[in-house]
This record gives sequence, structure tokens and C-alpha cells, in this order.
Amino acid sequence: MNHFEKLRKTMVDTQVRPSGVSCTEVIDALASVPRELFVPEYLKNLSYIEENIVFESGRFMVQPRILGKLLENLLIQKDESVLVVGSGCGYMASVVGKLAELVVGVESDKVLIESAEQSVIEAGIDNVIIVESELSLGATQHGLYDVIIFEGAIDLVPDIILSQLKEYGRIAAFFSERNLTEARVGVKVNGILSWRSCFSCDVPVMKEFRKLKTFSL
Repeated sequence: MNHFEKLRKTMVDTQVRPSGVSCTEVIDALASVPRELFVPEYLKNLSYIEENIVFESGRFMVQPRILGKLLENLLIQKDESVLVVGSGCGYMASVVGKLAELVVGVESDKVLIESAEQSVIEAGIDNVIIVESELSLGATQHGLYDVIIFEGAIDLVPDIILSQLKEYGRIAAFFSERNLTEARVGVKVNGILSWRSCFSCDVPVMKEFRKLKTFSL
């Protein structure tokens, strides 16, 4: 077991499990994807810290316990397709790839896309696609999706992204209100999202989804 493998095991044992994550599939996914492959060289020693890792581009990698809790609430199945909005470095999409049949990450930063595609290959993930697009447009060419995940805090869900979610599909997002960020999971029924609160957390905001005049909660 090399240095990073030991850190990954420690991450699962001291961050993910103590936060209440008990789903075997989620734990196995987090334990099998090397986080260090998805961060720049100068940040590799911080790959497994219990904090969000923010890149120079403004994108970020959410801390492991938050990702674990979010995925446990989504209950992603092996035959489902998932859209990750603001997929950044590709780490979350790769972890989700261990749970789903197909994962499409949408990203607008070309440098991050190139890096993410290479990292996904190095991690041996073969069911993740990274699409270049404005984040607010999603990725219509691969929808409809069973699950949509926003990899960062938002104010509102754009209608065009909601339209890419299957009926009875689930959507996960972090909402920042009054200096408090909360993870929520919504289910689409008759074209309308019904939300439930999952947990409070600290997740940076994605500027692309600030005050969009589209779909209100």
C-alpha cells in the first residue's frame, strides 16, 4: 500500500464513515478512486484533507464526507445515467461512475476539461464523458438523465436543466441562503421538483448559478 492509498483508506475511516455514511457502494466508490489524480501537482499533498480544495480557476473538489453523504442520499443505481453540472476536475463524476451506468460531466473551462479527461483515463474510469458547454445549458445531447448533480452551491435550477431530468428523476444541489449552505435532493413529479433537506455543509458557490431568473424553489 503506497502513501496515497494509505491516505485514501484513512479518509474513508476517519472522514466518510464517522459522518454517517454507511452505504457499501458509496464507501467502495470513494475508496477506489484516487483523488490525487484529479488535483494539480502543487496540491497533491492536500488531496485527502478534510476541506474543500479550491483550484485557481475557481472550481473546487468538495470534501469527501460531503460527497459521501450526498451520494448516499441519492441512491444511484447501476443502470442509471447521471449529469454532473460543473464537473471541474472530474473527480466527482469519476466517483459517480462507480455507481452509475453512464456519467456526463458538463464543464465550460477548456483547461479543466483536458485535465479531467486525462485524469479519468488514468483512474481507469470508462463510463464518464466530459462535455464542453455553458453550465446553465447542461448537456441535452446525452439526456434525459435519471440523476442530476450540481457540483457546487447555487441559487436556482435553470428550466433547461430541469427539462433534462426524467420524470421521477432525482436532482441534488447545494443551496446557499443567509450564510448557510444546505444539501437538498429533489424528485421531479409532473414536471415539478419536490425538495427535501439532507444536511448542512460548507460548499463554495458556482458563480454561473447566481440569481438566474429561471426556476424558483
